Amino acid sequence: MAASSNESQGLKIAVAVFVTLTVILAVTSYFLYSSYSRSEGLLASEADKASKAQRNADEALNQYDEIRKTVGTKAAEFDSAKTEVAKHLKTVDERLAAVVNSVNAAVARAQAAGAKGTELEDSVQKARLAVESFRKEPNKNYISALDRLVELMENLALVDAELAANEDALKKNLESATSVAKQQIDVQAKSADDAKADLEAEHNKHEQERQVLLTKVDQLTTDLDQARTEIANLTTQLRQVKDEDTTRISQLTAIVRQIRDQAEQKENVLDRPDGKITYVDFGTNEVHVNVTRSQGARPQMKMTIFDANAPGIPTEKPKGNIVLTQVGDKFSIGQIVKTNSPIEPMRVGDIVYSPTWSPNDPMKFALIGKIDVNRDGKDDRDDLKRMIQAAGGIVEYDLPPPNSGKESGKLSALVAWYVTDDPKERPPLREVYEGNKSDNSIAAEALFQQRFGEVIKEARLLGIRPMSLGRLLAYLGYDMNVPVVGQAEGVNAPALRRLTEPKPKSDAQKAAEAAEEAPTP
Repeated sequence: MAASSNESQGLKIAVAVFVTLTVILAVTSYFLYSSYSRSEGLLASEADKASKAQRNADEALNQYDEIRKTVGTKAAEFDSAKTEVAKHLKTVDERLAAVVNSVNAAVARAQAAGAKGTELEDSVQKARLAVESFRKEPNKNYISALDRLVELMENLALVDAELAANEDALKKNLESATSVAKQQIDVQAKSADDAKADLEAEHNKHEQERQVLLTKVDQLTTDLDQARTEIANLTTQLRQVKDEDTTRISQLTAIVRQIRDQAEQKENVLDRPDGKITYVDFGTNEVHVNVTRSQGARPQMKMTIFDANAPGIPTEKPKGNIVLTQVGDKFSIGQIVKTNSPIEPMRVGDIVYSPTWSPNDPMKFALIGKIDVNRDGKDDRDDLKRMIQAAGGIVEYDLPPPNSGKESGKLSALVAWYVTDDPKERPPLREVYEGNKSDNSIAAEALFQQRFGEVIKEARLLGIRPMSLGRLLAYLGYDMNVPVVGQAEGVNAPALRRLTEPKPKSDAQKAAEAAEEAPTP
């Protein structure tokens, strides 16, 4: 292109020179007419040169047009054609980049579909190198560009061939796999048909069984409706019976309460004797009573003795107290613990009574509120429980004050007595300083007083008789100066006999007593 430009410039210069020479020739001819013949020859020579120069210029223009047409530029001017060629080369670079991306995508899809082999990768690599060589050519021209493009086309042809070969191999593999899959599908279809036939047969069988079950369900539904009707009738009858029983129980409870209230009006006739004294031994300080093991008596039980002619027991004047030391099948032996009056000793026929035990059923008690046994201002309900248990009774219900335990047990009509401690009747012997009570303590005390009233009311409705703590302690033979002994877990009968029976005297003691009793001469 540089040579063409130079030729064009040369042509223009030649034309300019030609014109100049013509002018000079004309002037020269005008002024040098005299030398016309010599100048005419020179003019002919110059005209021939100018003609040759014109032909050369025309030939150069024709060659420029031919090269421009060969290159394919539309612009006629050199600079415009050069710009057009540069722009086109840039477009070619972009299209080659798109071609590389398309080749990479096609190869990736082929490899994902299962294409294998290094030939495909080598062809792709060569195509990439051809594109890079075209794009990075330092002295890029028409021939080099065509060489790189031809090289790229060859590599792309190799890529296409490899892709076609891989596609053919994949197609064959796919056809083989399709054939195998078709055979397996045929097998599965046959199995499915067999399974469908079996399913239909099973379905028919289940349908028949379902019809049988529906018939049974209808029958069972009919039976269930009948049963529900019977249950409803029985429920109605049961409700009526329950209402009647509730009414009857309420009436019986009222009768029991009325009988107990009538019995309480007789201060001296309150209970039945539990047994009688059958033998008294003042030497060993023992008594025999007709209380036996089969009646539920056991050693260490405390009992109160009343006069045989007492109008009713328990009275306020017992003769004393005994503790059973031996319990037999026909009679039991008791140790005299206390005699209230020496002029009223225990005799045969006196009544044996336990406020917490009966021959057939142990007496049941309910402890309500604070229980101060020794009048020290503190709750002693545990000591009272031990005394009741030692006498053969049971504490069925317990409602302690705050900070003395939790409510336990349940009230019932089987409870014989509920025990309360009235501080007005048995005031404490000393004042107990409790300090300033907190709000929680005051609230707990209020709740306790409310519960106390509710329990007393419930006990009265159940027909349970009241008993003061002082009265119960008198029946139990309690003495403030004697410590409360818990329930014995075992009894050593020989040791008890050694402690209660007189020790046999030795011969020396007998001789000494005989000597003392012998009359003095």
